[in-house]
Amino acid sequence: MDGSLSMWAKARIVMGRRWPQRTVEKLAFPALRRWRGWRGEGPEQGGVPFGIFQEKQEIRAGLVNGRIIADGQSIPPLPERSELIACGLRQAGYDWWPVLWTRRASARLLGSSLVHTDLYGHACYEAMYGPQATGDPVWRIIGSHPETELAGSWTSLVSRWTRGRNYYHWLTDGLTRLLHLPSFPEDTKILVPPGLPPFALDSLKMLGLADRVREATEEHLLIENYHFAGPSALTGCVNPMGVAWLRKSFGLPPKPAGGHRKIFISRQGTTRSVSNLREVEHALAADDWEIIDPGRLSFGEQLETFKQARIIAGIHGAGMTNVLWAPPGTRVVEFMPRSFRNACYEGISLVLGHSHQVLICQSDSRGNMQVSADQLRQVLAAGD
Repeated sequence: MDGSLSMWAKARIVMGRRWPQRTVEKLAFPALRRWRGWRGEGPEQGGVPFGIFQEKQEIRAGLVNGRIIADGQSIPPLPERSELIACGLRQAGYDWWPVLWTRRASARLLGSSLVHTDLYGHACYEAMYGPQATGDPVWRIIGSHPETELAGSWTSLVSRWTRGRNYYHWLTDGLTRLLHLPSFPEDTKILVPPGLPPFALDSLKMLGLADRVREATEEHLLIENYHFAGPSALTGCVNPMGVAWLRKSFGLPPKPAGGHRKIFISRQGTTRSVSNLREVEHALAADDWEIIDPGRLSFGEQLETFKQARIIAGIHGAGMTNVLWAPPGTRVVEFMPRSFRNACYEGISLVLGHSHQVLICQSDSRGNMQVSADQLRQVLAAGD
């Protein structure tokens, strides 16, 4: 290596061999981000932000209007053999996450995740889900983007987790941010991702908010009055406040009567499926189980179906989100592929007091499993 090069130049060459250029720019060389701003690709032009700031610190320093609702959430004690620990994702380890909202004038929102920035062009830490911030799409903006101005008061449900058609992420990472809505002006409108699936549209209609929604097709907005609704938890993590808000908002009483239905959640797809699914479903149907594919039901039908559940069994996937609506204490049996472990549904069950059981199954690299129908019937019958 040429001895005339500076230490930083040498470092850039070495790091550039190991990590993509954008990773180096984002994490190691803030000066390069500013250089991109000077050449017309900074946040004011709809480009990559210059850095990161925290709304929690801004509120405490009196630099922004807002409120910290909670400095964290109390999580119920974990079971002795909890998947929340065994899966290794620390989904019960972020109970310190702050629940907050802020109000900013002339706020700039950037990228497909519409992360807002401060006056210095720094991106909001909380809008990028904190520890997950480095993976946010806002750091992958290429070039500049034209600015669209929106007058009036707005809040947003757009993030890296709510784009797409995932039922779990829409409910837990999207709708739960509306728990801050009573703190905002009554005329506040709501930005949502483009191309919302039917269940998302139905949920907004049931909340009486459909006439306040605007699909955000742009990736560079300048908003007159922006009300940031902070996520109540990191995605996939235990979220007592969000769970309570969802149940209350959709009319579920705190202590509903116990259900009577035995529901098996079917899942068909190229990942996390059961290769002998028809055999399993036939065996369960013989024992008076209802075989339900939630994707074929409307949002309202899913809510009505699962609030009558006595026991729910199913393959790990978005359909298991419906344990949200089951009466507290419902028995839940979840089949988890060994190659894809995630305890998000145990987290919901923990909050609601469900009896949640995880069965780890041998699987291929795509999470596809084969389940013994006889063993399955024995497991389910054991607690029936």
